[in-house]
Amino acid sequence: MRLARLLRVSSLLAPLALPAQSPANPADFKSWHLESVAPNIYAFIAPDGITPIVSGNSIVIIGDDGVLIVDTGQFPSVAKQEIAAIKKLTPLPVRYIVNTHWHPDHWLGNGSFKAAWPNAVIITTPNTAEKMAGKAQQFLSPKYVEGVQQYLKGYFADTVKHPEAEAAYYHYGEMQFSTFGAELASAVMTPPDLLLGDALTVRLGKREVQVMFLGRANTAGDAVVYVPDAKVVATGDLLVNPYPYGYGSFISEWVETLARVAALNATTIIPGHGAVEHDTVYLGKVSRLLQTLQRQTAEAVKQGKTLKETQEQMDYAPAIAEFCGSSAWCAYVFKGNFFVPAVPRAYKEAKEGKLKDEG
Repeated sequence: MRLARLLRVSSLLAPLALPAQSPANPADFKSWHLESVAPNIYAFIAPDGITPIVSGNSIVIIGDDGVLIVDTGQFPSVAKQEIAAIKKLTPLPVRYIVNTHWHPDHWLGNGSFKAAWPNAVIITTPNTAEKMAGKAQQFLSPKYVEGVQQYLKGYFADTVKHPEAEAAYYHYGEMQFSTFGAELASAVMTPPDLLLGDALTVRLGKREVQVMFLGRANTAGDAVVYVPDAKVVATGDLLVNPYPYGYGSFISEWVETLARVAALNATTIIPGHGAVEHDTVYLGKVSRLLQTLQRQTAEAVKQGKTLKETQEQMDYAPAIAEFCGSSAWCAYVFKGNFFVPAVPRAYKEAKEGKLKDEG
């Protein structure tokens, strides 16, 4: 869930100040739109907006004798709506579900899909399966929701005058968490059935779907799904538009993994969040960003700089201009969601070599 990205419990102790100018939140943060991506390939694109909780995109790949789903989203209620929409698209059963990584906004709908298609096989990487059963659980408990709600209650009871944009953001979070507890209560925690090695070819009749682990990147277990006959690739959070997330990431390996994605020569890329892409321009931007971060951090370590000194001397301006243009909102959230967590990861990597885990 993106509370773990934008409004992390650990950082709730320091109120999040947003710029005064920010885009409108979606009228319904659990809405989505269905987009036809290629012949018999569809994407449920989740809404944009400044919201503490969001959901990942879900992809529907229809073959001759069955369907494969990539990611099942954050909200069981939305998963049920998507299931109804899929049944209108095709009478064929969902035979496979791929969870691209362990963040709950990409798999909390598993139980709803399994209820609709009990024989569906859920596929993911060993690392993702481990994190789903372990690290992810802290975000899926009533205690977590209650803790956030308690913080927000104290925030609004405070007599200090809060910045207008910050208060609006927290009010939106308050609304989201008033309903998120019910979503968690209705979720059936459904683990994967099949663990992926480096690659698995799934056949949906004549249509071939390749499920691959191309290397560590945004997490230690990112899975990528490629449909060769349509030249469509679903990347999970290897790519997130309009800015990448940096939490727990593997900076140098991410660059290498993106190069392997580019080598697939897909003409359509469906990111974990954000609009469908029809070229590799954005992929190239993210790769260059990671390489610049890696280079600047390595130079700081070579100079004997501390992490704090490295963070202070980082030149964020060119990347912010490239990714955000003149958007004050994008600049703020991009820095908080990428640079704040990614610089320490790159610094640690520069000092110690390849990282052992997500931290």
